[in-house]
Amino acid sequence: MEGGKLFFALMYKDKSIFEKAVQLLKDDFGAILSNSADYNFNFTDYYKEEFGTDLKKVLIIFDKIISKEDLAEIKIISSQVEHELCDGNNKRNVNIDPGYFNGKEVVLASFKGKEFKEDLGEGVFAHKVLEFKNGKVMDFWHTFPDFKQEKLQQFFSKLD
Repeated sequence: MEGGKLFFALMYKDKSIFEKAVQLLKDDFGAILSNSADYNFNFTDYYKEEFGTDLKKVLIIFDKIISKEDLAEIKIISSQVEHELCDGNNKRNVNIDPGYFNGKEVVLASFKGKEFKEDLGEGVFAHKVLEFKNGKVMDFWHTFPDFKQEKLQQFFSKLD
């Protein structure tokens, strides 16, 4: 069974919405082990129309071991949390990407299928964004720019 420690990448603009999202995730998934420092999410303007600018992102590690197959249900639950916190125009106020990491890899769940992603069923795909080999962190052409940052890669490699 592949899998590892559950984490969520949360992107937000409003700290109070972020805190509500974290509480809802804790209600569903239990205790938090640690988190990264917040960082400015300015790698793309993909989210600009929906969220605006000046976005922040943080990674939160939960005290829960999951299998790769669990990612489908967890992605659906995290999407429900996003929708609970939508504004009056049905725009999200928080983007929540669940994933897991272990000594070999960092994998995110996605609703967007691509040839380099593994179909987990229920419209959810596993997207490997980092790999750990021989003490080195490797990224891919399809790794999100923020996951290519050395500080994020060190965050994961120090935790396992």
